[in-house]
Amino acid sequence: MQVHSINSISFKGIEKKNDPNLVQVSVNGAGSGIGKNFGRQYILAKHAPLGVYTSWDKLSKVYANQNLVMLNMGSMGLKDGNTINNVPEEDLIAQLTHSNVLGAMPDDIKLSIQREDDKTFLEVNSTRGGKETIELVATRNPVDWSSQNTEIVVDTTGANTKKDKMQKLLGGTVKGAVLSAPAKDDMLTIIPGINDERISEIAANGNVVSAASCTTTCISPYLKLIDEKFGIDSAVIDTTHAATGSQSVTDKAKSTADSKNRGALDVMIPTSTGAAKATGKVLPQLSGKMDGFATRVPTSAVSMAILSVVTKKPLTEEALREALKEAENDPKYANLIKRAPKGSTSRDAQGQVESGLYIPEAIKVVNGNHIGMKVWYDNEFGYTRSLAELTSKYGEQLKKEDNIDAA
Repeated sequence: MQVHSINSISFKGIEKKNDPNLVQVSVNGAGSGIGKNFGRQYILAKHAPLGVYTSWDKLSKVYANQNLVMLNMGSMGLKDGNTINNVPEEDLIAQLTHSNVLGAMPDDIKLSIQREDDKTFLEVNSTRGGKETIELVATRNPVDWSSQNTEIVVDTTGANTKKDKMQKLLGGTVKGAVLSAPAKDDMLTIIPGINDERISEIAANGNVVSAASCTTTCISPYLKLIDEKFGIDSAVIDTTHAATGSQSVTDKAKSTADSKNRGALDVMIPTSTGAAKATGKVLPQLSGKMDGFATRVPTSAVSMAILSVVTKKPLTEEALREALKEAENDPKYANLIKRAPKGSTSRDAQGQVESGLYIPEAIKVVNGNHIGMKVWYDNEFGYTRSLAELTSKYGEQLKKEDNIDAA
């Protein structure tokens, strides 16, 4: 592998210092959804005051070895030759600081827009993190990621779900790419804490990797735990999922009747999910033993996975609860398994970094081997934490490979 030197980049009065000990990360598709969440989480991790919100403190550790250098906001609806350089500062800041799902940015963090040499930068300033700049671009065309010495591109566009498309992001200083969606081919899939021992295999698998889906990320720790403790004979997963950008607010006509083509407001929409089968990519011992359904509901964030699992070994409800309690205190399940507060609603899981929060009132064991349980998961915030953790661990692997090549 070629070793690229990481130096300071200066655009007149703006200097972005690229620390060679940090992995240089850019996000493709940061205008909304997971990509926007990634950028905001990075800012919270580096700049939010500590000791205020537990999730912010945890994020500071997840993003510790990252340096976010560029955000591609997508097309932003720009036409007639206009670029992000033509977007007023007030409009950019409003979109970056406010969100129906994520809320407003803390007052402790000050954001401003700086423009130099026909480039647009987000300047972040805080007492804790000091000042740093992140380049902003807005295009659906190929991006010169190397202009900011990017080493890993996190793709959140949803348009590059196959290996060959992800590999088009590679080149120049870009050594690897991480997909924030399930792959539609044999792309390596890794969830931190589940099968991240395979991170060293990314290079041999085309230098691209999928971070799976939010639902797979939620259910995998629980299925892994149950399988380790009691063995799994079969499982059916039903996920009640918040609305997504693929849905419409009104009915739309298609050549085939499909519930997902119906307007998303005020209704529950039955649909399919590949999450259960995709779990077999990260827990191969369960491949072929699972399937599932999904229901879309008109909420903006937080979903619920309903697990129906038949175990190989007999168990009691008490034994299952004890196993879950032990997992919460087990470092290998850190940020993966957590107990939701008693009497919780989906709102209580919003903004939590854990992959899934099991609902203590919704645990049953029937006939000595049939588990039924419900798990909250923030399909944006919690999943983005997992995506960022994979990016950080992949970055560590790239640094190791660079050191070996340089030796």
